[in-house]
Amino acid sequence: MDPLDFAVYRYLSPGGAARFWAGRRVLDPRITPREIAERVGISESSVRTRLHRLAERGFLRDHAVVPNPSLFGRQVFTADLLVKQPGEVDRILRDLALVETVVFTRDILDEDEREIQVHFVSEGAPAAARVAALLARLAPAGRAVLPRPYYVPACEQAPSPLGWRVLQTVSKDPEATFAKIAKSVGISLKTAARSYHRLIDSGACWWTHGPTSEEFPLALVCVNLRSPREREPILGWIGEGGHPWLPVAPDGFGLEPAEATTVLAGLVPADVPTLLERFLRKLAALDGVATIRRTFPLGSASYPAWFANQLSHKVQASP
Repeated sequence: MDPLDFAVYRYLSPGGAARFWAGRRVLDPRITPREIAERVGISESSVRTRLHRLAERGFLRDHAVVPNPSLFGRQVFTADLLVKQPGEVDRILRDLALVETVVFTRDILDEDEREIQVHFVSEGAPAAARVAALLARLAPAGRAVLPRPYYVPACEQAPSPLGWRVLQTVSKDPEATFAKIAKSVGISLKTAARSYHRLIDSGACWWTHGPTSEEFPLALVCVNLRSPREREPILGWIGEGGHPWLPVAPDGFGLEPAEATTVLAGLVPADVPTLLERFLRKLAALDGVATIRRTFPLGSASYPAWFANQLSHKVQASP
C-alpha cells in the first residue's frame, strides 16, 4: 500500500476522522468515489481503481453493521488478557464465545507484550467487574483483569418500530441495497432509504470492516496528555503535518470524553517504520505529551449473537 491507498482508505470514514468501534474503523457507507477523489486530490477513476485493488487483496472485502449498545441500555467495557504463548490465542478466542456479553476481541501486539483486548457490554461498573472476574479465569497469565469504560457516543434518537426492522435487516446484510431492504421489510423504496439514512445520522449503528476483511498494516497510536487543555494544540500540530494517511480521532469511539487526558488516536502505516518512528519522536517531544502507546493489530473476532438477540427482542416488541 502506498500513501494514496491510505488516503483513500482514510476518507471512507465520516469526514476522514479516525472513528473506531472496538479497534475497527467506522466507515461511511454513503461516501462516493467522487467525494473521496475531491478530498484526496486524484481522479474519480483512480479512486475506483484503488478501491477495487484493495478489495482484490482482501482489504475492504466485506462490511459489518454494529448497533449502538446504548440502544439497549448498555455500556461498553474493555479488558486485556495477557497472552504468554501464541498458541494460546485460538483457545482463548473459543472460550470467549461462551461469555454471552462479549461482542468483539482484538489480538494486539504492544511494544512489550501481546494481549487480547476484549470488548463486552454491561449494565454498569458493578456488572462489568463480575464479567472481568470471569474473564480473568480465561487468562493464561492468571492475573487480575480490570475493566475500563469504552466511550461510545449515545444514539441521538431511538429507532421507530419500522427503524428496528430496517436495522435488523442491515445487521444481517450490510451490503443490502435500498431495494432489498424495502422488499425484506415490506416498505417502499423511498421509505427504506429514509429509514437507512436516519439510522446512520442518529448514531443508531455504524458500518465497519467485516469479519473476512484483512487487517490493514497499521499501527494504532494513543497519546496521553498531561492535561485536557493540551488537546487542541496537539491536534493542531498533527493537522499541520498534512499527512494524507494520518486520520486522528478527537472524539472517536473508544476515546474518553473531551475533558479527559486520553484524547487522541490515529492510524499510521506500520509497514513504513522509518516514517512511523520519525513521527513518534516528534510527537513525544511536544509539550503536554505524557506518554505514547502504539499497538499493532494481529487479528480480531466478532461475536454478534448478543446484538442479534437484542434486535430480535426489539422487533418482536414493536407494534
